[in-house]
Amino acid sequence: MKYFVGIDLGTTNSAISTFDGENVRIWKNKKDQTDVTPSAIYTDKRGKKFYGQAAYRKIPQDEKNCAFLFKRFMGTSNKIKMGDKEYTPEECSAEILRELYKNLPEEIRESDEVATVITVPAAFNQMQNAATLEAAKMAGIGKVALMQEPVAAIMCVMRQKKNDSNFLIYDLGGERWTLLLLKIFLAK
Repeated sequence: MKYFVGIDLGTTNSAISTFDGENVRIWKNKKDQTDVTPSAIYTDKRGKKFYGQAAYRKIPQDEKNCAFLFKRFMGTSNKIKMGDKEYTPEECSAEILRELYKNLPEEIRESDEVATVITVPAAFNQMQNAATLEAAKMAGIGKVALMQEPVAAIMCVMRQKKNDSNFLIYDLGGERWTLLLLKIFLAK
């Protein structure tokens, strides 16, 4: 693979990064210039959709036309109502995934040599994992693998640390960027 894409498809916020074999880069949201994109969608009266921060700001003013926290319902039959229309959590997640991919350079988006990893909570069951893969398929993302968030965290630490050590990883959850890496180096 020429490019590896990592996505944190979060309940509250999402983020996208790439690895080119040497460097990892988190891509900023082009509209807001932030590392994270709120996992929110807003549809105005004309049917135009807004994503991220623009959608998140609309929640207090026009909640019935906003979709947010839909990741909680992945793999269920619950519908997300936005205005007069209903969407599945997978459809909403697919829209966020498409928005995240827009932050990548065209060279990466258009490449046939891209593999994507989407992190999922450790507590996700088989149906929730399958729903996440379905959302990626709906978004047009090929070559997708899922990785539990704590596993992704330990792999990151292991890649950076060259000598033998013990690591303790806590996944604090909380619907925000959930990974807090705690390195515990024991005396030899």
